[in-house]
Amino acid sequence: MLTIYDLLKGHDLRSIGKSNEVVRLVTSDPVLFDEVFNGIFHEDKVIRARSADAVEKVAKKYPGYIQKKKKILLKNLPNFKQKEVLWHIAMMLGYIKLTTNEMARASEYLFRWLNSEESIIVKVMCMQTLSDYALKNRRMLKSVRDEIRKQMINGAPAIKARGKKLLKILEQERK
Repeated sequence: MLTIYDLLKGHDLRSIGKSNEVVRLVTSDPVLFDEVFNGIFHEDKVIRARSADAVEKVAKKYPGYIQKKKKILLKNLPNFKQKEVLWHIAMMLGYIKLTTNEMARASEYLFRWLNSEESIIVKVMCMQTLSDYALKNRRMLKSVRDEIRKQMINGAPAIKARGKKLLKILEQERK
């Protein structure tokens, strides 16, 4: 009998494999979500990456699923190191409801990843979630805008393009 991890395993980190199939399975049987979520801690890096992809896709559509995992996510922020997992974690952090203290903790890691990770995708996803936070917490507006501007100075085209879009949204919020 095939397991969820059998559907997620593979050899190519650039491929999502059958993660979309796993998303369909989870959305039709929510009991499977726990197993897929636990896959982001799996010893196999491909399963971790594809689990993170599937979890993030489910969480985007059904934020309640990931909300139940909020404490686990926040507790493990220091443990996430793999870029293919980080960019999904960065997005998931934007789908959950956080207290002011939880948002501060999540923001600390988003800023850290934005400044320490080489991955352009990680950077873009961190910028996106930090901007979402700033729209909810006006006290963050200046620091997020400043960080986005800093990232755009020597950033890749994707960073500059997303930064321009986010700054436009944040500037409208400031008025």
